[in-house]
Amino acid sequence: MTTSLDDYLEIQKEILQAQLKVIYRHQRKIPPQMRKIKRTSNLSFVEDILKNTGTPIHISEIIEIAKTEFNADLERDSIVSALIKKIKAGKTFIRTAPNTFALKKD
Repeated sequence: MTTSLDDYLEIQKEILQAQLKVIYRHQRKIPPQMRKIKRTSNLSFVEDILKNTGTPIHISEIIEIAKTEFNADLERDSIVSALIKKIKAGKTFIRTAPNTFALKKD
């Protein structure tokens, strides 16, 4: 009888731990698909943001999202310059309108 009780308690423990993980994830207010992404540069932030939105975004909005979701302060001129260099090299990004960027389709 003890084994059944131990099994039951173990199952309840795992259920509660799973529920706590969900609560902690939602308290951070970062979408789950953005949370597990590793970043090594500011352009990686931009790439992640564009990937998750799936639409072209103005640089001002990109900077705002980076600040609110990742607590990252991106400098407008620096990011625009880096994006333009990538665009001219034909890599990763495209410009769809003035200061509006999207990911390049493969």
